[in-house]
Amino acid sequence: MAPSMRALLPLALVCCQAAALTTSKPRVRTRTKTLVATMVFPDDEIPVDLMMEHHLRMVSSNMSILQGAIIDNRPPWGEMKSNQEPLLGRYRRSQDGTGVVRVKRVDYSNLSTLITRFFSSEEISLHAKTVNLAADMPTNVSKLDEKANAARMLGMLNFLELCADAEADVDLCIYMDSTTFVHRSNDTGIVEQAVKVFQQNPQAVVLNPPDMCTYTKATQNSVCKAGNVTSGINHGFFVVNRDRFEGFAPMPVESVGLGSVFEELLAEGLTKGGVEGPVKQIRCGGAFAIHPYDTSLGRYACSSQRQLGLSAHSQAATSRAGSARDAGIFSEDYARFPGGGLRAKGLAALIERFEAGKFPEAKPMDSLTNKCNNMCPSKERIRDGLAW
Repeated sequence: MAPSMRALLPLALVCCQAAALTTSKPRVRTRTKTLVATMVFPDDEIPVDLMMEHHLRMVSSNMSILQGAIIDNRPPWGEMKSNQEPLLGRYRRSQDGTGVVRVKRVDYSNLSTLITRFFSSEEISLHAKTVNLAADMPTNVSKLDEKANAARMLGMLNFLELCADAEADVDLCIYMDSTTFVHRSNDTGIVEQAVKVFQQNPQAVVLNPPDMCTYTKATQNSVCKAGNVTSGINHGFFVVNRDRFEGFAPMPVESVGLGSVFEELLAEGLTKGGVEGPVKQIRCGGAFAIHPYDTSLGRYACSSQRQLGLSAHSQAATSRAGSARDAGIFSEDYARFPGGGLRAKGLAALIERFEAGKFPEAKPMDSLTNKCNNMCPSKERIRDGLAW
């Protein structure tokens, strides 16, 4: 071998070894990938597109990768024509292309398959008489009578299916009601909070988000940690660690049926899975979630007895000046909703105020109710430019 070739041989070996090390080194992802899902019913009064876009903007900063999913829940005993149809159609047309939000229609014939996939029990009661009755359909399925509860149960099982069958690199799954509001005051959203709290608590599988009171206190004290849960899994917003949840299903429960409350069933199954403290509360500053006023809370839930549900709340936020997002609102898309395009513009204005942090001081029974989980809207505060 020529001297020049012998001189080059060691260098070539070093280069090959370096290349082999580079090739074999596992790729480390620095950005969390999260599935954000919500659910709609045919008679919903709140446009899902405005709320889904709000959720995707506020649940995380650009440090995370987000995918959206809308569970289209149309119970077979009710009206199949949905107020949301023009908006869902827009998402369906884009979901196979560049769209980030997909629409999943609930298949009611799949009920028993999904229940046995995620829960195991000697008492599984799926009597068809509950879901086949067409008479006395509630005017609003969110009023959880027997049939509405069955509809929500199947919808939430579809959320678990979306989470379990998501792309392999999805880390977190978030469910939030289509009427839930989310705020972040900086680059740290609830996704980033959840990542940190899950790292601190390797036994945690599900996290509740901070409420406004927790957010306020944690911001003042500059803390971010997990707290114990005293009232179960939040019915309108919770975060699932996908890898940890995978090992639990099917989850053992005493009994499961159409009358079961999904969040209670999930908490029971996780607790019986042999892990201590699988459900935790995020206690961090920088971001929080809150639900609108709900008439089921009762007339004395807030100091003012004349409270505004979200539909009336949005109407109160409507102003002639309008919202910066008005340009993207086509009134025809909202013709099926009460108040039509004008109400949609009011909701856009409300969202804009909320995202800008224009909300009142956290005061239970005055600006907040239900352990700081729901708003107490005030027409006077709304008139003065606050979100509620």
